[in-house]
Amino acid sequence: MTSWIKVTARFDRAPEDWAVICDVFERHGIPGTVQTDDPPAMGGYLVDGERASEAVACLRRDLETRGALAVTEEVVPDEDWAESWKQFFEPRRIGQRLVVRPTWKDYPAAPDDKVIVLDPGQAFGTGDHPTTRLCLELMESIWEQTPPRFVADIGCGSGILSVAAKLLGSERVIAVDIDDVAIESARENAIRNGVCYEVAGGKGFSPFRVDVVFDAVLSNIISAALIHIAPSAACHIRSGGHWIVSGVIEANWTDVEAATKQAGFEPERVMQEGDWIAAVLRRRDPHA
Repeated sequence: MTSWIKVTARFDRAPEDWAVICDVFERHGIPGTVQTDDPPAMGGYLVDGERASEAVACLRRDLETRGALAVTEEVVPDEDWAESWKQFFEPRRIGQRLVVRPTWKDYPAAPDDKVIVLDPGQAFGTGDHPTTRLCLELMESIWEQTPPRFVADIGCGSGILSVAAKLLGSERVIAVDIDDVAIESARENAIRNGVCYEVAGGKGFSPFRVDVVFDAVLSNIISAALIHIAPSAACHIRSGGHWIVSGVIEANWTDVEAATKQAGFEPERVMQEGDWIAAVLRRRDPHA
């Protein structure tokens, strides 16, 4: 039976930049983390395998170097994993109107709030990671002008961006992921938010015919994947349309920017949180 090691770093006070702590977890094999404000803490799960003890020891050392007051570890059976991590996931406001709350927490929403009710399960995307927050903030800035009518969410994870696109006014959204867990999670989160979008299994733009063109595409995925799909994105985004990219470590931004410019995109807005960069890219008119 698979088991997990829950690693939790607690701090005397919140770090100036949680993204730095996210990066530490990710470097040691824990890409998905959840942050709490009271007490200031961040936690994540590592598969309990052959070299897990070594990985946890290195993670502990790096976290303590960056100010962790205490780092605890606990072995969690697979059947308890999905429940035990929920203690970290709290409602969070992102931008002006978007609020992400877990299914098991209440939130006193304001009249103009767009509340995303989420249970990510084992799929990435709770709104706690800087890459997701940046993507949602950039979406809000674009959607408040004129909501893109036809949207693709490439690498949808929990479906959080697809839900946001629908709540902010997009007519049709197609969520794509290669992972079966993410596909099921995205479908379930559409239902619990009372929105309707399509979910497709596949890598990048592979589920779409060559003549399918979107007004906007969302891609919160790693830099290498963004570089790889940039030419396909150019084929599937209309002239003047937007590609919102996130998941880019600062050191990789130059390469991502170069690849997307070569494919026909220009940065319209770039945001950074800690070491993470996200951007709104506009598709140039290929005939201009």
